[in-house]
Amino acid sequence: MEQIEQAVICALDPHVDPNLKAQANSYCEQIKNSTDGWQLCMQLFMKEPKSMAQARFFALQVLENTLQNRYDTLDANSVEYIERTMMEYLQREFVDNTDTASEETYIRNKAAQSLTLLFAHVYPNGWPSFFKDIMALARTSTGSSHEKAADFFLRLCISIDEEIARMDIPRHRDQVVRNTNIKDSMRLGDIQLLAGYWFELLQEFRVQNPNIAQLALKNIGAYIAWMDISLVVNDQVMNALYELLSDSNLRIPACECLADIASKGMLPLDKLNMIQMLNITDTLGRLDLSDPEFVESAARLTNVMGIELCKIHGDSSIPSDAKATSWALIEQLSPYLLKFLANEYDETTTATFPFVNDLLSIFKKQKKAMQPFTQTQRELLGSLLSVFIRKMKYDEDTEWGADEDEPEEEALFAELRKNLRVFTDHAASIDDELYVSFVHSTIMETINKFKSGADLDWREVELCLYVLYTYGEVLPKAAMVFVNANDPNVLTPLGELVQEMVTSNISSYSHPSVPLQYFENLVRYYQFFELRPDYLPQALESFVDARGIHHSLKQVRCRCWYLFHRFVKSLKPKMGPYVETVLSSLGNLLSIQAELPVLTNNADGMPLPAASIFDSQLYLFETVGMLISFEQLESSKQTEYLQIALQPLVDGIQSTMGQGYNGEDELYMIQLHHYIMAIGSVAKGFPTLPKGATCNQAWAGVFVQATEIIMNVLQTYNQVELIRDAARFSFARFITCLGSEILPYLPTLITGLLTECQITELVDFLPFIGLIAHKYKPMIRNVMDELLLPLVKRVFDFLNTTPSGTDEAILLLELRKAYLNFIVSVFNAELDGVLVSERNIGHLNTILQTILHFSKDNTDPTTQKMAFGVFLKFVTAFSSTAQQPTVAPGFDQFVYNELIPMTFSVPMNNSFNVADGQSMLVFGEITGIQKMLYTKQGNDYVEYMLNVFFPSIQCPRETAERYCQAIQQYDAKQFKKYYQSFISEAKS
Repeated sequence: MEQIEQAVICALDPHVDPNLKAQANSYCEQIKNSTDGWQLCMQLFMKEPKSMAQARFFALQVLENTLQNRYDTLDANSVEYIERTMMEYLQREFVDNTDTASEETYIRNKAAQSLTLLFAHVYPNGWPSFFKDIMALARTSTGSSHEKAADFFLRLCISIDEEIARMDIPRHRDQVVRNTNIKDSMRLGDIQLLAGYWFELLQEFRVQNPNIAQLALKNIGAYIAWMDISLVVNDQVMNALYELLSDSNLRIPACECLADIASKGMLPLDKLNMIQMLNITDTLGRLDLSDPEFVESAARLTNVMGIELCKIHGDSSIPSDAKATSWALIEQLSPYLLKFLANEYDETTTATFPFVNDLLSIFKKQKKAMQPFTQTQRELLGSLLSVFIRKMKYDEDTEWGADEDEPEEEALFAELRKNLRVFTDHAASIDDELYVSFVHSTIMETINKFKSGADLDWREVELCLYVLYTYGEVLPKAAMVFVNANDPNVLTPLGELVQEMVTSNISSYSHPSVPLQYFENLVRYYQFFELRPDYLPQALESFVDARGIHHSLKQVRCRCWYLFHRFVKSLKPKMGPYVETVLSSLGNLLSIQAELPVLTNNADGMPLPAASIFDSQLYLFETVGMLISFEQLESSKQTEYLQIALQPLVDGIQSTMGQGYNGEDELYMIQLHHYIMAIGSVAKGFPTLPKGATCNQAWAGVFVQATEIIMNVLQTYNQVELIRDAARFSFARFITCLGSEILPYLPTLITGLLTECQITELVDFLPFIGLIAHKYKPMIRNVMDELLLPLVKRVFDFLNTTPSGTDEAILLLELRKAYLNFIVSVFNAELDGVLVSERNIGHLNTILQTILHFSKDNTDPTTQKMAFGVFLKFVTAFSSTAQQPTVAPGFDQFVYNELIPMTFSVPMNNSFNVADGQSMLVFGEITGIQKMLYTKQGNDYVEYMLNVFFPSIQCPRETAERYCQAIQQYDAKQFKKYYQSFISEAKS
């Protein structure tokens, strides 16, 4: 025993030599797994004087492990010894021990856990008097209870309930059967004894030791789910519970106990009778609800009662009078629901949400059934809607945006608002007239107060604008209707609200939350200005001054940059008269100042660069591009404005390049990156040219000059990923607005990007090349012919490497897909000739072999399907026909030697599951290849399969003939079905 104790102490000591610690841990594991280790540990546990607490805890762990995993190895004497020893422990520790110092809590809990496991094995057959023996132990000779023993007994009962009755713990079927038998046995007598004793302890200790009384209440609440309700719902127990609701020490557990009683599973009519008997609404009216924690418990009780009543009301099997009774009880409970829902503490509010949800569901079903609402119901719905909206207001003690480093409180409030918005949505769907009327009057009340000069709290003004914002989501069909359908001169309620918001000058309210929500609303309701363009100048003025994009607070300013971009983009056709004014107001915001990136943690705790001011600033540059490209502007004006916008950026690049890079200044490359990105963002604001078109606008020359500057930066610093990323971004934008004007620069650009690019860039770069191929076919043919090999070589360089970890393996998988998609894009752009051009034909087989490698991999059916899909493109384009020889020398040989065998060996592999959905997609591409080969080559293909291929794989002649007959006679769908059966038969 001493050796075990020393080993445990050594294993837990952080200062012990690691080798010695490892030996101690090994020894402890050996004791735990040995057949007689539990006996030594029981002796250690019961030793006098007591061993170290850590050693005694380990001893119980070993006992628990034995009872849980090796009980079958114990004989009757061993079990009897454990029973006797545990009872001796209880007597010694909780009855005879008069020392005020209690057993360590974690040892007491572990002892209860071990005794629970023993109980599960020996009750009722091996130890039928289990509960009587422990209750007898706890009682004194005078009929009262030993305090320590009573406390342990109650904790043991809770542990037993968790072991045999908890529904949220997954169990094996044999455990479920065992637990059912135990509960059935307990119901025959012991549960009555337990219920009576819990009540005795509740009464005995409610004043003397409220903690024990609280445990008694917890037991009643836990066991009520599966014991006879009459053992608790009787005058004696219920009167005691109602009394305890006035006891400051026990009212919360008493309230929770009542909630557990109310939620007990029962037949609907029995439950209704019980709820009537409980008369909770009368009880709630007498409670002292000054303590916020108790109020939350009362809210949870109200929620449970409400859920149960809604469940009864929705039960189609109950008679109409019972349904009416349940609704009457809901109406009696509704004032408390509204009170708790409106509580200042959000925890209390959310405690009632399930009841609210069920209540609204009743209303929705009633509306669906076209049953009219009573006046009381309409009033209740209106009251709920009022509370929903009031609770959307920020709390009194909220400091908006005060601490951006601790956003938890803001996130919790956002979640609360989200749930309240869902309820508001439900209320609106039940009675849209009520919703519109209430929201209109609520918003107008605040706006009118503001216009009159009243001193309004920012929370009230923000709520007003927020509710107006939600209007458009709550009623999606009617939300964006701003004028009367019959008379466009008459505004709808929403149109009136937007008009009032704009004309009231409410955006000038000093608190930053108000202008921010105001601009969110402008963007949401931009269509109002299409119908009422006279209000656009006022909206633009607020956007471009210190209320919006020039706001003193960065948080508001940066958000407004994005919102202004969306606003201008949505209303671009209406922006003509304001282009010059708006452009001049943006000027001082376009200065670029590089900053070192700030890292923040994502949801997984991984550091990522936080969004910077420049990320938001790019929206301004794109907005500039949209304004300059306004169609009604004269070409000379567009060129002038573009020159003004780009010149500082070009000058910035030249100035920075002139300083030279010292190899250490990180801001140097960031500054260049930002200039290039800004130029690309201006280009992004210009409209996209039709496919294959050339830009003939005068302003194109300004972008061409900027292009040459960017090319110079890329050629100088193409080893820097930041510069490559910026160049790729900008050129993607130039391509859309300059058209074929940009073609001469593409070879140099692509070479510059490819030389040093990393795998992540290549995954993004391949779709970029595919986009170019599609947009500029056939003009891009010569460029693609020149760049195909360098591009494919770079892909091979990465695909031939061995991944160093999971992340790199995923990237390589993405690169496979990007590569195959790129080959497909070449075919789709009708540029497949570059694959077999004089420059590239010598490398065709290498490309085919890589695709063949991907097609063999049954572990990745997505890529495998893509690979066979690419082969189908090749076969369609390059297979010879009876009338025309192949344009790709050697391709037919590859098809017959490599591809056809692959279309049989892949599905024949045991790892290929024909019934799997992903594999079936692969199968479709395979049969498509075979069918296309027959379409192209006819009898030559059939003769080859019948006389060469099938004999080579020892396929019976009869089977081969059926295949050849099928491929000639069946369409693609029928042949796929036939080939599936062909493969299945071959595998069997």
